[in-house]
Amino acid sequence: PLRTVGSYWPHSTTVFDYIRRAMPANAPKSLTDQEVYQVTAYLLYLNGIIERDTVLDAQSLPGVVMPNQNGFIDRSEVQ
Repeated sequence: PLRTVGSYWPHSTTVFDYIRRAMPANAPKSLTDQEVYQVTAYLLYLNGIIERDTVLDAQSLPGVVMPNQNGFIDRSEVQ
């Protein structure tokens, strides 16, 4: 399957964390938290997950429902 922000990541907070740690590629961890929220919002908007005028912050980010939120299996529950 095609892995995109919209089809792969199960949680919006994981997207934020990945962006914070990995971007920009030539200077990882150099973005401010506000810039990371903005990049995250832009990617979620491009994938049709949030509206264009949605503002993401520490309170609103965890409330974003990702399309693949149930697509991962918790191996600790598998017997």
